[in-house]
Amino acid sequence: MPQQSKMKLSFSVASAGLLTILSLFSTPARSAAVDYDIIYVRQPRFGPNTNTIWPDVFHPARLDPGADLIVLHTNGTQEVLVVGGNGSVTDPFISFDGKSCYYVYFPDLRNSALNGQRDNLPYAGCDIYRIQLQTRQVQRLTFQEFTPNTGAGKWNYADPSSTSYQKTGLGYGILNLGPCPVAGGKIAFVSNRNGYTPPKSYTAPTLQLFVMDEDGQNVTAIAPINIGRAPQRLASFAADGPADRKLPALCRSRGK
Repeated sequence: MPQQSKMKLSFSVASAGLLTILSLFSTPARSAAVDYDIIYVRQPRFGPNTNTIWPDVFHPARLDPGADLIVLHTNGTQEVLVVGGNGSVTDPFISFDGKSCYYVYFPDLRNSALNGQRDNLPYAGCDIYRIQLQTRQVQRLTFQEFTPNTGAGKWNYADPSSTSYQKTGLGYGILNLGPCPVAGGKIAFVSNRNGYTPPKSYTAPTLQLFVMDEDGQNVTAIAPINIGRAPQRLASFAADGPADRKLPALCRSRGK
């Protein structure tokens, strides 16, 4: 075969291959229909040049104000279940029967409401709530309970966020985080309510494991020896959604 013909054939084959590759990338991805609602937290972004603060392993109680709890319906419409306002919602978790969603609410996360001398933790702390997805009824499950060792200091039980020298305080509120349904009708969560001082600065605050009844009663410590930090997220759904398709899925979205 003449050299020129070989070049033309090679070019034709290469062009065909390129077109095939382009066609693969240009074909729109087909997504399966979703037949369940999705519960997620929608947190504001402030543009490409401004950092957004999210809860993480080093700062489980730090996030920007304005994060709302949202339900995305199967028809594509969205509904705000809980407004973040000056505070924020985090740690949503669906109950086993799919009828309610547990979540954490920070009432005030504005800069003026954070203690810069205590790792910017909020004075008002945060608490665990449950919302009934059918009726939208909200029930508060924790109430800033402060249960330190009574012999370890002259505690300010009325205001643990106090920094007064007259009584011992934490300098920030009680942080009840990571609600997770477990067997036996219980809710596992983590909290700093026992008032331990973290052994390392990067583990602040000290979070210990507790369980309580579904209505918030009968709180019991299940890992009291821990003085570092228990995992905030105790369990999670698989990435492809719950095994029972009737249960709402759980995820987090970065846009607003």
